[in-house]
Amino acid sequence: MNPTINTNIRVGPGVYMALKEMSEKTGLSIGSCANLMIVSTLFTIDKTLSTYSPDTQKALAADTLAALSEILKQGSLEAVKNTSFADIYKTLLGQPKK
Repeated sequence: MNPTINTNIRVGPGVYMALKEMSEKTGLSIGSCANLMIVSTLFTIDKTLSTYSPDTQKALAADTLAALSEILKQGSLEAVKNTSFADIYKTLLGQPKK
C-alpha cells in the first residue's frame, strides 16, 4: 500500500467554520482540529478500530499523535510566553548539581 502523505478533502461550510473557530480558539491548525474530531468520533463508534485495516489503524494512531504533539507544543509555548531565554538559562545554571 502506498502511504498517503496528504489529502485534499472538502467539508461543508458549517464544518469548516466550526473547525476554523476551534483552530482560532486553541491555536492548533485546522487539520489537527479535524483529525482530533474525526479520530475521536471513530473511537466512539469502534473502541478498538477493529473494523479498519492495520495500515489504517496505524495511520489513525499517527494522526492522533501528531495532533497531540501540536497540543503539547502549544502548551509549552504558552508556558514560556512571558519568559526570556536568558531567564530560562539563568535558572538552569542556578540548579544545584547532583
